[in-house]
Amino acid sequence: MEVARKILIVVKKIIHRVLQWPSKIVHRVYSIETIKNKKYRDRLNLIRDHSRNLSILNAEDAMLADGLAKKSFCTTNSEIFETLRSNKFQAAVNEIYDVIEKNYRETGQNIDIVKLLAAKPLLLDQFKTIFRAGLDVRLLRIIENYLRFPVGYGGVDIFFTVADGLERGARTWHKDSEDNPMVKVAVYLNDVGDDDGPLEILHLEHISPGSEKVRHFRQQKLVDLQDEGKIKFTITSFTGPSGNVILCDTFKYFHRGKPALGRNRRALFFNYYAHKPLTPYFCPNPPFSSDKMKELVADLSTVQQNAALWRENLAGIDKFVTKRRPYLNL
Repeated sequence: MEVARKILIVVKKIIHRVLQWPSKIVHRVYSIETIKNKKYRDRLNLIRDHSRNLSILNAEDAMLADGLAKKSFCTTNSEIFETLRSNKFQAAVNEIYDVIEKNYRETGQNIDIVKLLAAKPLLLDQFKTIFRAGLDVRLLRIIENYLRFPVGYGGVDIFFTVADGLERGARTWHKDSEDNPMVKVAVYLNDVGDDDGPLEILHLEHISPGSEKVRHFRQQKLVDLQDEGKIKFTITSFTGPSGNVILCDTFKYFHRGKPALGRNRRALFFNYYAHKPLTPYFCPNPPFSSDKMKELVADLSTVQQNAALWRENLAGIDKFVTKRRPYLNL
């Protein structure tokens, strides 16, 4: 039985790598200097064209957008966003996280949202409520003013961070690669102190040649590089109460969820790029099929629909290699 399980894991890894070939080939082509420069020029032209159509912000949102523009991160509170403060949203997140935490207490396993919804499909409506909350118009307008481009919505990651102190996955230092720039919006659903897994970003100064090639590493590697005189760094740690919201360009900054030691952390991470990302093939699979996505957002504004359905506007090779298979088939 154990041998069969190991064989299955190897087969899945091989299939995964084979499926990555088209996007890897396209990325190599797009990385050719002349092609890469043309893509950036085209992006700049589109930004210039859109500059006269940017959403008008009120004074409070303009301050957030200005902070985001200057530092590539800012913080606020979920109370300013209609969808995030709604009773429906609060009930949805509480129900899903209560089930996740109950499962962890009973089994010792941290279940992901795909397995959770497969086991408890009645929670699908709660997930849809959380997904739609990321299309809050006010939030989209702030992000649009940072990207200088119409927004593409990448969906939501539902993280239940167990306070086990382990440094792995998203708890190691990494950058996101879906687009440049891009914005990730973290929403804390319980109080997060320094020992409770806060989002952290790295302010990094490279001193020696070659140190900039580091792409994914643990905290000890960071300390070792500083001790060797190859880098200098400081860390911004986003602690805060339940309802704290952090907007951050996670392409620009190395970031992580600090390994938690105190309490388990409940946090949502919403993902946003330009509606025509430079590397759309690096964007994760959508949660729903195209038809179900259209149905889900049919009652929303045109701006919100365009953000959710950005894959529909891709053309040519981008459309062919960008992931379209949904990770939820419920």
